Amino acid sequence: MTATETTVNEAPEMGLRELKKQMTREALADAALRLTGEKGLDNVTIEEIARAAIVSPRTFSNYFSCKEEAVVTAGAADPAVIVAAFLAVADSEPPLKALCQVLSDHASSKTADQLRVMVEKMELVQRYPSLLPFQSAQYDRLEEGLRGAVAERTGTQPDTDVYPWLVAGAAVSCLRSALQLWAHAGDDAGRLAPFIQDAFNQVSAGLPVPQR
Repeated sequence: MTATETTVNEAPEMGLRELKKQMTREALADAALRLTGEKGLDNVTIEEIARAAIVSPRTFSNYFSCKEEAVVTAGAADPAVIVAAFLAVADSEPPLKALCQVLSDHASSKTADQLRVMVEKMELVQRYPSLLPFQSAQYDRLEEGLRGAVAERTGTQPDTDVYPWLVAGAAVSCLRSALQLWAHAGDDAGRLAPFIQDAFNQVSAGLPVPQR
């Protein structure tokens, strides 16, 4: 199994063609991350990434616009998976609480290898600023998907109502903050879910000033 997000068991509705495309995409992303970690971003070429994934450079260009995009795709969550899980939570749960549950469960399901990839990628993003816009774009796509899902769940309209914007934005902000703290937590780095839960709890409480 690769360290990236989608597996055969997680994509039961994929046809064979779509599954092969997904596996190629994951192989390219994994190769890009590994080679960048070994050699440095400036010393890695698209040709090397393609060779490591056993495809042609032309095939690489069918999946990614550049090597930076490939690097940050490694281990990235599929927004569609998160959105589907959110919509599956009972409607009786408040949207923000439901999102906390979904993101915490998603974090808890990750393997040690997937967690390692996440930390490695975050370290590379800090080291190479050119990766940051592509990581930000991933968060933007997740927020967009959640915004639509919150609107669907609550009967609001993203074009006219601020509520789905606030909920989706708060959820993604909680996730980003939790990931940053978790990545710097040293021996506690395996406990991602509690960081996510703490972030959501503080937002839900109205962000009271911590007692020192």
